[in-house]
Amino acid sequence: MIQNTIKTIGKKQIAREEALLFNLDDVEGIVETLEKDFLEWSDFDLWENMYLQKWIFSRAMDVYSGKKIDIKCWCCETIDLDKIQLKNISNQKCYGLKISFIVEKVVEEIELAQVRRESDGTYLS
Repeated sequence: MIQNTIKTIGKKQIAREEALLFNLDDVEGIVETLEKDFLEWSDFDLWENMYLQKWIFSRAMDVYSGKKIDIKCWCCETIDLDKIQLKNISNQKCYGLKISFIVEKVVEEIELAQVRRESDGTYLS
C-alpha cells in the first residue's frame, strides 16, 4: 500500500502534482529528535516531542486514507531514491528519509491495528 505513496525530495526538487507537500523546515523539533541514537529515534512511542509525534501521526493518517505525500527536507539538494539503500536507515543522515521511515512504520501499525479490530482482536499473519 505504501509504495509510491510517500516520497522524500530534496530542497531543489519539485513535489508531485497529485501529492500533499510537507516542508520539514516548517516542523519544530526534528533535529533534536532525529539526532538521537537510532534505537531511540526509531521507536516512535519513546518520543518526548508530542508536537512532532502528532505531526507524524497526521502524515501517517494521510497515507492511510489514500493520499500521496511528498516530504521535502532541507538537508539535501536532491534525493535519488533509486541510489539510496534504505535497508540500513540507521546510517542515513537525511532527515527527510528518517521522517519517511517513521511515517511508513506508523502506517504499518495503523494497518495492523485495523486487521486486529476486524478480526475481534486476534492476530492474523
